[in-house]
Amino acid sequence: MRIQFSLQALLLLALMLVDQSPCDSIWAQELAGQRGADSFSGYAGNSELEACIPPKFKFVYRIGDFYILGTDERPRESDRDDRQGKEVVLQAVRLFGSFLDSNEDGKVDDPRLLKSLGDNFAFAIGSDRKLRPVEELIERRTGRYVISMKTDIWTFFPNWSGRGFRFNGFEDSMWRPKPMNALWEECFHTITEAYCRCNKEWGFGKKSRLGLLMAEDIAAGNYDIERQNKMEGGEYDWETAVNEYVHQIWLANQARKSAPLTKSQKQVLEFMQSTPGFPMKVNPKYPLDISIRVR
Repeated sequence: MRIQFSLQALLLLALMLVDQSPCDSIWAQELAGQRGADSFSGYAGNSELEACIPPKFKFVYRIGDFYILGTDERPRESDRDDRQGKEVVLQAVRLFGSFLDSNEDGKVDDPRLLKSLGDNFAFAIGSDRKLRPVEELIERRTGRYVISMKTDIWTFFPNWSGRGFRFNGFEDSMWRPKPMNALWEECFHTITEAYCRCNKEWGFGKKSRLGLLMAEDIAAGNYDIERQNKMEGGEYDWETAVNEYVHQIWLANQARKSAPLTKSQKQVLEFMQSTPGFPMKVNPKYPLDISIRVR
């Protein structure tokens, strides 16, 4: 009887090992996915930066060593009154995932870009009042500049596709399609700023290739930055203007409306297209998860 019982027990154990429960399979897949994310990133995270993030920032993610953090504050202007801060953070994670992995193969298209993001920047989401102290603290302690999506000031339209708007060209730095999801713009600016620090061809200064092309457009009477500069009390600097100029051109191309662009603007478009790994499109519903949740 003892031998028979032992054989039955062994057979039962073998069947259990072969036929794992669905919960066991899901757990294994999630564990493998987390390990995959760690392997993908190739980075261990930044404990110094994480120590700067106060508890009110309830959502913290990282892609490599590039951190995306946000509060649970509702966006002030959105398509619905019940939109939550978490939704803004999650879409930012997807946007950055898409910018880094345009062909959606689960690999970063330009590893230098990811490293530049992690070495130089962080991205924060929330109200201006809550963001300012954290922006200053992170920059002071880690040297990383924080680019922000201020949800009490700028619009969050999560279903915006970046297409479907009328476009006959733009004449100044204040042009934006309406309505527009401002989160796209802030994420894009973060990407281009990171390129300026990892690609010697990129720059926003007056003698840079992009700066010279914008200057050509201004000299030809096709573009203006002075209107915005006056509105901002003379604080709208050249480098910021060039970054916005690039964004406007990228946005027109993303919408498949590049035909009305000026000669100089089309040269900027060609410049972006010639940069290896540069994201010429973005998918706000990026389906892969290349991020790691920290909090």
